Amino acid sequence: MSPLPSISIKTIVVATDLSLSADTAVEQAAWLAKRFGGANLWILHVFDDSFLASVKGVYDAARWSGNEPVLSARNHLSQQVRDIADRYGISVTGETRTGHPATEIAHFMNECGTDLVVVGKHGENSGGTFIGGTALKVLKRSNVPVLLTHRNTANDYSKVLVATDFSDCSHKAARYAFGLFPGALHYVLHTYYIAFEGFSRMAGASDRAIESYRDNELQSADEKMAQMRATLAVDKSLQVEWKNVQGYPGREVIKQSENLGIDLIVIGKRGFVNLGDHLLGSVTQNVLYHTDKNVLLVPDNLDEDKIS
Repeated sequence: MSPLPSISIKTIVVATDLSLSADTAVEQAAWLAKRFGGANLWILHVFDDSFLASVKGVYDAARWSGNEPVLSARNHLSQQVRDIADRYGISVTGETRTGHPATEIAHFMNECGTDLVVVGKHGENSGGTFIGGTALKVLKRSNVPVLLTHRNTANDYSKVLVATDFSDCSHKAARYAFGLFPGALHYVLHTYYIAFEGFSRMAGASDRAIESYRDNELQSADEKMAQMRATLAVDKSLQVEWKNVQGYPGREVIKQSENLGIDLIVIGKRGFVNLGDHLLGSVTQNVLYHTDKNVLLVPDNLDEDKIS
């Protein structure tokens, strides 16, 4: 058995637009900073002056004449930094930038050498169904793990679901999750989909033939899961359950996370599909849009030295 990988989290950056969703992200980032032995926490707010100009164009500009939004944001952030530092007993620094949020967040991540980025699932203007555009762009640009928060976790992540398609990227995500939360019960989940089953029935395939097809798909999934298990060769001290289930992948990940009482979903991120800047691959996208769990995305280009 291989020893558990050692994950060092020294610097966490949490991006905030000062909304309620972002406050959830800040609280979760602070909790994680304390959990990881007092990691340095940066709370970053990017003031989008182009957005303010758009708002002023819609509403009566006279209402804004006496306000200094940048100063107001900095004052709010300073108060939040003091509050978080006092309550969690950690090192917290606030930083404000002006410009395009996703671009400035990416620049700041590189400047401070962050190990983990935390972002609220919904921005102030994204509504309750879709992930905010800024969060998606941060996901696209990040070469470090990104945690999208939907809820606060007061206790440790005790149940972690790692979604796998048996790719190298999902292997890396599993190793990262094992090392980050060694005390958790991990479920490594693969969902296999029987393509064209309905069409096969319409074309006259017998129940026996379809059942044989299902058995073959399950056998193939079991063999690949066994290979993944052998490759990871996890330490005996780690609690892992390996699961193959039939169904639509995105929907099944959400269903299993609910049935198992999962605290965190971990997915390997292999980049965006070629459908513009705002979309992830369909399975990951489906999970991110519809789960109420926190989701950790581990990029395929994560430095292997960070999982040693």
